[in-house]
Amino acid sequence: MKRILIVCTTDSMIWNFLVPHIIEMKRRGYYVECASSMTGFYYKDIENHGIIMNEIPFVRSPYNLKNIKACMMLYRLIKERKIDTIFCHEPVGGAVGRLVGHWCGCKVIYMAHGFHFFRGAPRSNIVYYWVEKILSYYTDTLITINKEDYKAGLKFNSKKCYKLNGIGINTDKFTENNAFKMYLNDEFKLPENAVKILSVGELITRKNHKIIIEALAKINNPRIYYFIAGEGDLQEELFKTIHALKLDKKVFLLGYRTDIKELCNSSDIFALPSVHEGLSVALMEAMGCKKAVVASKIRGNVDLIRDNKGGYLCSTFNISEYVEAIKLLVDSPNRIEQFGIYNKDYVKKFDIDVINKKLMEIIEE
Repeated sequence: MKRILIVCTTDSMIWNFLVPHIIEMKRRGYYVECASSMTGFYYKDIENHGIIMNEIPFVRSPYNLKNIKACMMLYRLIKERKIDTIFCHEPVGGAVGRLVGHWCGCKVIYMAHGFHFFRGAPRSNIVYYWVEKILSYYTDTLITINKEDYKAGLKFNSKKCYKLNGIGINTDKFTENNAFKMYLNDEFKLPENAVKILSVGELITRKNHKIIIEALAKINNPRIYYFIAGEGDLQEELFKTIHALKLDKKVFLLGYRTDIKELCNSSDIFALPSVHEGLSVALMEAMGCKKAVVASKIRGNVDLIRDNKGGYLCSTFNISEYVEAIKLLVDSPNRIEQFGIYNKDYVKKFDIDVINKKLMEIIEE
């Protein structure tokens, strides 16, 4: 029986993305434990699924000396539990997990959720390329989740490299449900003919929400409303932008929400203008709910959205392209419908059952 240790920098990665994989591993008879830092929000939820958690005080900054203590604690845990396979995620968890796993003689699997070097990245990010290049010597199996990262991974020194279609989504849960069509209308007292655009993601620079807000100011269509579900450091700055552009009654920051399925089903268009992504779960969930998409033309998004079939892909910082894309959709309800139908069908290959089957094949090799 394989004895697997899932290593992540934070418990939020486990809770938000990995629980279905772990449940499948346990169903197949593997012994599985997890190791991560504790944010204070997710440990109990994860443990309620029968998953054993071990607190290792990883720090997100790779330069923090506290990660040395994390290395030693992880080493002892691996030896005590007689772990034979390390499955690690995230930059710090991935680096420490690979090094310590190699020292302990374990099989090491690393899933890259989006390399920090990517087309269009700042030149300074080249350091991440060399870090990954070095760490690949300590990696038995590298799993990537988009075409660009897969091509990069093939040039590294891991024994095997695979491309998986993301971490998977539950397409039975995230599916079209007309019962929620007026969900946002009722909450915000919107007119029946409102066109609702939704974004889901942290309020941080990388998510680039501001460009959609500015595009809406240029369009100046009273029927369009924009909703952003998420929290983050840019909340106050976005509030100021919304107020300055006189969009207080058109753009709404929803904060952290647990009703994403309902929000998706109530919206008409999903927007993801990110600067970079790995393979966006939020985007896949919106596709499952039959939404047309306006997104940035970046790694990950181009793996999910077929331009002019499932939505429109725009140059990341080109407001004019976002303006044109949104206007094309708003002016053509039939196009919104057609794009949504295409996305709902296309996203089926990213279903969690399909992903789990392939992932288990990789782990069992």
